[in-house]
Amino acid sequence: MNEQIAAQALADFVSRYSGIHIESTSSTPVNYSGVLYNVDGSTPDPKIDGATWKQLLINYGINSTCYVTSPLPGGSTSHPQFSVGGHMTANADGSVPTGGSCYLMPLCYWHNSTSNNGVAFQHTNTYMLQLSGYMQGELAATFLARMPGDAPLRIVGADGNQLTIQPADGPGLSAMKTPGVTDEPQLALPPHYIVFRQVEEAGRMRYVIEEVALP
Repeated sequence: MNEQIAAQALADFVSRYSGIHIESTSSTPVNYSGVLYNVDGSTPDPKIDGATWKQLLINYGINSTCYVTSPLPGGSTSHPQFSVGGHMTANADGSVPTGGSCYLMPLCYWHNSTSNNGVAFQHTNTYMLQLSGYMQGELAATFLARMPGDAPLRIVGADGNQLTIQPADGPGLSAMKTPGVTDEPQLALPPHYIVFRQVEEAGRMRYVIEEVALP
């Protein structure tokens, strides 16, 4: 992914969700043994350093081979590759309600292919992540930026060929925009970014896109 593609990915997100109060997200380790299907419309592993669905699984200690035991690639008896974090749903049509929950588990590229949408996947490994507040086709970086935390602002930036996530508050964001104001070490804003702000409504945490700096 080059810088232009990374920035465009953020621009696409903004075009879909600007002005909308977006649910906070979470990732919870669970055991699920039922048949699962590929989420129809989920983004393939975006291969963004430090913010991939595969890395999220690894962060939780889930670093196994592809979970699917049936069906297998043509003629194969095993396929050990853990290529991507695959978004899975119990719904045979591959749907996930916006802001709803799905599952994330290790997949190889073959099983993660859209050619397998609608195919029931069986698996013997049951330890996976349940993703709450998920939106189909979302980047890992924007999902991770909306996970619970103390920082009222989250900056998702396109810096070179990767997407980055930085927590901040109002003064911190202002300091990033005006470097050299203080002698304290400061984080720099990436060339292109969006800023999420936490908002609380009826006891529920949500996020809004407060600021956009994109080409």
